[in-house]
Amino acid sequence: MNLPAPPVDPPETSSTPEKPFDRRELLSAAGFSVVLLWINIYICRDLFFAQTAPMNSMHGFWAAIARLADGGWWHSDWWPYWDCGIPFEFTYAPLVPMLSAFVSAARHISPGLAFQYVTAFAYCLTPLTLFLMAWLLTRTPVYSFFAALFYSLTAPTGILVPDEAFHWRNFRDARRLFLMTSWDDTPHVLALTFLPLAILFLSLSIQKRRPIYYAAASISIAGATLASAFGPSIAAMAAVCLLFVLRRREYLRNILITGAIGLYAYALSAPFLPPTLLRAIHIASARGETGNWSFDSVIALTIVALGWLLLWRYLPRWTSDWRLQFFVLFAYLTSSVPMLAAYFHRQFLPQPSRYKLEMELALALLVVFGARCWIEKMPHWPKAALLFLCLALAGVQIASYRKYAKAVLRPGNLENTIEYRAATWAEQNLPGVRILMPGSIAQWTNTFTEVQQFTGGSWSIAYNYIQQRGFDAAFHGAAAPDLDARVSLAWLKAYGVGAVCVPGPHSAEYWKPFSHPLKFEGVLPVLWHADDTTIYQIPQRTKSLAHLVPESSVIRRIPLQPGDLAEIERYAAALDDPALPAAEFQWIGRNRIHIHTVARPGDVISVQVSYHPGWHATDGSRTLDIKKDGLGLMWFQPKCNGSCDVELAYDGGWELRICRLISIAAITGLLLGLPVWGFRRRLAR
Repeated sequence: MNLPAPPVDPPETSSTPEKPFDRRELLSAAGFSVVLLWINIYICRDLFFAQTAPMNSMHGFWAAIARLADGGWWHSDWWPYWDCGIPFEFTYAPLVPMLSAFVSAARHISPGLAFQYVTAFAYCLTPLTLFLMAWLLTRTPVYSFFAALFYSLTAPTGILVPDEAFHWRNFRDARRLFLMTSWDDTPHVLALTFLPLAILFLSLSIQKRRPIYYAAASISIAGATLASAFGPSIAAMAAVCLLFVLRRREYLRNILITGAIGLYAYALSAPFLPPTLLRAIHIASARGETGNWSFDSVIALTIVALGWLLLWRYLPRWTSDWRLQFFVLFAYLTSSVPMLAAYFHRQFLPQPSRYKLEMELALALLVVFGARCWIEKMPHWPKAALLFLCLALAGVQIASYRKYAKAVLRPGNLENTIEYRAATWAEQNLPGVRILMPGSIAQWTNTFTEVQQFTGGSWSIAYNYIQQRGFDAAFHGAAAPDLDARVSLAWLKAYGVGAVCVPGPHSAEYWKPFSHPLKFEGVLPVLWHADDTTIYQIPQRTKSLAHLVPESSVIRRIPLQPGDLAEIERYAAALDDPALPAAEFQWIGRNRIHIHTVARPGDVISVQVSYHPGWHATDGSRTLDIKKDGLGLMWFQPKCNGSCDVELAYDGGWELRICRLISIAAITGLLLGLPVWGFRRRLAR
């Protein structure tokens, strides 16, 4: 089959129109911006006034980071609250909790309410940045306004790839509002807020090739990256589409410019996206429900590439306007990810269903600007009738969205929830004890307390994948309840867990992750019970997270499955051996640990804290070599015989320090380079 070659860029479509902004256009753009802001603020205004309590969401997760971050934004800190301890950089993309912490401090409100402010900002600003991008690219404020209005008030994925059973009314659902206020997509939508700006400045960078646009594009992409792990993916999608429609005679130079912008954006966000975190995302994708890259992924990517080739070849027959070509390609690419997963069960990106948000944004641009050529050919009276119909439908949708928001965003009393009650009881009655909190209780525990959890972190960027295997074993250790209890207890004791909270079938805890919630009945002593939620004590010789054990009991091999207990049970037996001296364990801040014990020849100190090369141990003036065991925890040989005091200090390690130096250099380059460029430009004039 001989496909026609794409035409060379015509002069009139190779760049954005250069006509000057007149007063009428600026006033109409300002008016449309105000209307868009008012509509979205009117819908979600309850977020600004009262704390809601969607306990099935991850809202408490981000509020906890905002509450306990301290200086983690500016230097490498250890985070002892989740997953047996993790680097702060592995908690989550920092922008949402950072903004929440700032709003909380500035407004003197709780981190939870501050998070709602950030949610409202993202909800309202995304349609606005979409409008600004469309207007500045096309210089048509009216169509840009209707594209942003379409995005604000519809959910086309509810028809094309519905979340549940298909129904025509899904098109009218307040899907974005639901995902942000009742679920966990605020960071994702905040990344989308930056996406239109990234598209705008990337297109200007390719066309104009000026440093100011390079810098703005890098900052926009870095903002999306710092908001969500989806940020780099969606920016890459937009960049690919732009490269195929702009200045096609200069592909190589365009690719180099775009690649340099991407690298600079990575440099700006490097402290929170180090190589080890990228590796953790890859490992989590492989063990997650979406699976790893496979032959099916190659098939999916081939299907997308073939459709892309056909579109790219034949689009010029429909339109020579590169902006409309971009909208078509971008809508095709973003739609292909969730639609291939939904209808063909194939994927080439992790979590493909999450890309429905990008799909809705791209379809809004395609629907409105795709219809523009037909609308402009209409006589005045059908055009006026269509305008009236669109505004009437928008009014109905605004009322419907507002009604939904009032029903969902009702004020809630967090202190009455099982999450608050279980967390605060544990902090008051089990100080210093590591606890397994389940599901929604884990997500909210550190919003209220400083309890150190065995779980709590995000599976998608889990630092210690072996620990993730351990908490899977705690929830689903075996098919039979008695064997499940044995497997669970072995893993929990090995990780230093002193108590476990188990929700029963009638508990208000949302997820109920235990396969056999009654497996500990009669096996473990009950410490607390309320509303079908029970906290059991796991017997320990000491609640310390440091133990003097024989070197032969250290777990050397990574357990391959929950029932792989030989080394785990040998290690757990050593922890319970009364003949071994106890070791005192004390946190000094978050980045230092003090251990005191009486060492004996042949014994080692096992520390039930996740291993990281940023931890360093000293015994007086002597440096100790910290090693990693089969559970991803730390152990080392003390060099003392008798009374022994060891100090462990965390500095982030060389990787995180280098990433922060790269970021500082990139920021410094922006602050110094742009004024120099501006000064030279003025001299040239």
